Amino acid sequence: MLTKNLSITQKVFIVFAVVVLLATFSFIHLLQKTYETALVAQGRSIAQQILIFRKWAAGFGGVWTKDKFTPGIGYLMEVTANNATAKAYSTGEVLSNFDEIHFYLHNPALATRELSNLSSLSYGWSFKVVSDRYMAKEDKPDKWEEVAIKKIKKTAKTKDEFWSWDGDKFRFAKAIFVKRACLKCHGTRDQIPDSIYKALVAKYGETAVQRAINYKEGDLRGIISVTIIPPGVLATAVKLIDIWNIGALLLAVLIFWFFTKKEITEPIERLTKAAHDISLGKLDVDLGVRGLKEESIKDEITKLAIAIDRLRASIQIAMDRLRKKK
Repeated sequence: MLTKNLSITQKVFIVFAVVVLLATFSFIHLLQKTYETALVAQGRSIAQQILIFRKWAAGFGGVWTKDKFTPGIGYLMEVTANNATAKAYSTGEVLSNFDEIHFYLHNPALATRELSNLSSLSYGWSFKVVSDRYMAKEDKPDKWEEVAIKKIKKTAKTKDEFWSWDGDKFRFAKAIFVKRACLKCHGTRDQIPDSIYKALVAKYGETAVQRAINYKEGDLRGIISVTIIPPGVLATAVKLIDIWNIGALLLAVLIFWFFTKKEITEPIERLTKAAHDISLGKLDVDLGVRGLKEESIKDEITKLAIAIDRLRASIQIAMDRLRKKK
């Protein structure tokens, strides 16, 4: 009954508003999916760069730094040389001499941790490498990462990635599989050189080292865990709105209003008035459709006007016949 108290214009605009709201929700959902796809691509790109770096570092047995290392992270092994000489690569020219020089070995895991510390959520993202069989306590996974590792273990053959929202953070995990070069630190005891094994035990302890060795080539060693803090979808949508968007929406409303008024409201009002006049015996009403053929018209309101005009003509003929009989 409520709709009976509304004009056609009001009803049409209510439907229009509902359609606009549904379209807006659809747009936000599409934006959410597109946004998430972009975040996945960003997380994948970051993880892939880390994998490339680890592959490079593992291929050379690690990264050596001269006379410097990061306190708190340390190094795996130190090499001290006396009376060292620096030579040019192509010519062998002596560039400088050193009375004493120290080199510190950062295996791929340590080197990656150095990079991880440089990444920061203040830049919008950060990453770390974790494993359920961690050697360093810093590599212990949190709850989300534990879930990610379990998921990837189940799908490793077909999908080596996992991502989801963790509160307001978007998190992405990429699998790290054991390569041949990794076995120097994570293989069986006979595959690990004594010097490397002793260095690992000295740094992490026997228990931690035993937990992180005895891998085979192709095993899942851990994951690269990327955390991204993006702006919200609504905030992104608001940023996309400018004067042109607002202008286009207002223009659409005006066009819709003009169309509704000229093609629906006014024709129906004319037909209503004509039907009212005919009911009062005023049969000289002109509906503006005389001469039009119904079969050539597609507009439903015009067809209704033709039908009413035909009814008017029939009533007029009937009235004329009654007058003649009298």
